Amino acid sequence: PGRFGVWVGLQPDAVAVDGLSYREVGARSDRLARVLAETGVRTGDRVGVCLERGPDLVVALLAVLKAGAAYVPLDPHYPRERLEFIASDTGLQVALAETDPQGPCTELGLKVVTMDAAPHQPERELPAIDADQAAYVIHTSGSTGRPKGVVVTHRNVGALIDATRGEFNLGPHDVWTLFHSFAFDFSVWEIFGCLLTGGRLIVVPYWTARDPEEFHTLLTREAVTVLNQTPTAFSQLLTAQAFTRTDLAVRLLIFGGESLDTALLLPWFDRYPATRCRPVNMYGITETTVHCTWRTLTRHDALHPTRSVGRPLPGWHLHVLDEHGHPTPTGVPGEIHISGAGVTRGYHNRPELTTQRFLPHTTHHTRLYRTGDRGRFLTNGELEHLGRLDDQVKIRGHRIELGEIRTVLLEDPDIHAAAVVVHHPNTPTARLDAYIVTTHPHTNTHHITQRLTQRLPHHLQPATLTT
Repeated sequence: PGRFGVWVGLQPDAVAVDGLSYREVGARSDRLARVLAETGVRTGDRVGVCLERGPDLVVALLAVLKAGAAYVPLDPHYPRERLEFIASDTGLQVALAETDPQGPCTELGLKVVTMDAAPHQPERELPAIDADQAAYVIHTSGSTGRPKGVVVTHRNVGALIDATRGEFNLGPHDVWTLFHSFAFDFSVWEIFGCLLTGGRLIVVPYWTARDPEEFHTLLTREAVTVLNQTPTAFSQLLTAQAFTRTDLAVRLLIFGGESLDTALLLPWFDRYPATRCRPVNMYGITETTVHCTWRTLTRHDALHPTRSVGRPLPGWHLHVLDEHGHPTPTGVPGEIHISGAGVTRGYHNRPELTTQRFLPHTTHHTRLYRTGDRGRFLTNGELEHLGRLDDQVKIRGHRIELGEIRTVLLEDPDIHAAAVVVHHPNTPTARLDAYIVTTHPHTNTHHITQRLTQRLPHHLQPATLTT
């Protein structure tokens, strides 16, 4: 919040989010933070945020942080059971939500603070924020069927901005989009990468993000200069008819969230050579604060596809270790481990899992995060990403533990056995297919599909169900 406040002081009348100035966003988030404090929110608490995309969402996130709490995304498009689990898992008592009495978060048993609430003490002093306080808790898919909440601190996020601001020349001249769900940590980079460097943020409406033509129109109209995309979303943008007719102002194109086939970039380079736009592939994980490597992409990479994800960000460190925890020689695959400024606190209320994945690094007296990703160092010092060591997959940027879907299927008494596979992995058409063995030959699968819809977010729901 302090870094945002600096920009409020430097450029109070500059537009911050969708027409709201930095002064207005600052004042509205201050007011809402005081309401949260009067509601009983204290430093170190967690507060749910259950809002549709829009400037109010950004105001709400800042308000939670200014109140000294960590925000917990409650995406209103998630199934009720998923929201109930997240609320229970993080011990939520309070949530910021729409004024709509029929909103998805009104049935979670939380005290709801609406965005139009006003404090009784408008001059109430807000708490000082320590860099090691939690800033947010984002849940990722869990192999046992139980999602796990990753606790990320203010220091982690600040380190990410500090590591990238200079190299990318981020500043008030930039226009960013908030394209991704705020329950997906790519949004952290989009929101705070923009607002903590003085940029202007355009919140992309939910349906616009799913319509390449509409999205391209928005990019053109708003003269967006920093665009963040998963490869899947980017491949769809390239299909827009306007792509070949209308020039964009994008100067920095960031890829993240899933593996990138660099051949995808050929049409982009045909229209936007390196002199106009810098494409960068960034590998990262929620547990290491969004991004941890970068690699500028060239036309040569598009013509000669590479799996290199580049070198670590300043303050991040990469390690490729064998099964005994020893570094592998150059060219020899092993498990990718990450240490440094982005390594987060761990999993909320999951001490055993935290101990398994966050390891002490005796040589450097720090912590290593075991990614579960397979990779190797190339002779030029870059890291080549070689996929997973387990059955976790990424589709459209979302981490998916196939075991979580299988667990939910097997909870149904009519299902004897289940398997979930990825059809067309690492492509824009990737999808989940589920196969089940039922206890009765004529089991109606409608209730099974309905149950999956009630339990799992859309990105975890199989596209097909075969008995």
